Amino acid sequence: MAALRALRDEGVPSTANTQVNRLTLPDLDALFDELLSLGTRGWQMQLTVPMGRAAERPEWLLQPYELPAAYDRLAAIAKRGVERGLLFWAANNLGYYGPYEALLRGSGVDEHRVWSGCVAGKNALGLESSGAVKGCPSLPTDAYVGGNVRERSIARIREEAAALRLTRDRGVDALWGYCASCPYAKECMGGCTWTAHVFFGRAGNNPYCHFRALDHARRGLRERLVAVAPAPGVPFDHGRFEIVVEPADAPLPPARRLPIAP
Repeated sequence: MAALRALRDEGVPSTANTQVNRLTLPDLDALFDELLSLGTRGWQMQLTVPMGRAAERPEWLLQPYELPAAYDRLAAIAKRGVERGLLFWAANNLGYYGPYEALLRGSGVDEHRVWSGCVAGKNALGLESSGAVKGCPSLPTDAYVGGNVRERSIARIREEAAALRLTRDRGVDALWGYCASCPYAKECMGGCTWTAHVFFGRAGNNPYCHFRALDHARRGLRERLVAVAPAPGVPFDHGRFEIVVEPADAPLPPARRLPIAP
């Protein structure tokens, strides 16, 4: 916040990025006012997933059945942003084919914009300090590095490495779970690769989807993520979860914290 104040005082435009989870969701409206007072022009939000510290604290994470209420709140903030001049921008794991898709993804810039698939390796790249190249800065290193700039050019790595071509070469046959039978499968291709992988250890089935949560609710169902393995304690690590689909009125078990890796 001090840095944002300094930028404002020197006339330097700023933007912000916020993690959305059970801890931060209640504070977003107040944070909107703070950012506006600091001259922030754009505000990107993304849903917290089980990577890093969050891997050991699943009680921080929003459950899929909580997404409809969360998206109601985010849509209200996006509308305020249009009115007050603070551009709301949805990160790649937020949204998907719900009633607020154009508002969240376009936020007054393009009211027809909707999610069109993961951008990793298409118009995004991640470059680590070691020179390792992957399709998105958030992707786990061990599964998604396609090469190193000390050995090949970024252009060659992007074109030749399978890890960098994953979203360009992916077909619907790579999808699984709910995403495999979704009516938006061809357009969406399983949503955000990072989100699916850090939950399940593989891409192609993203539980953080607005359409999916609404569909389950319409059918009287609730989708819940259960932590089954902790993160190993290395950079870009993640835990592992399993999906439980149950009646929406079934009793909820208490949230369980996983042990922290040494």
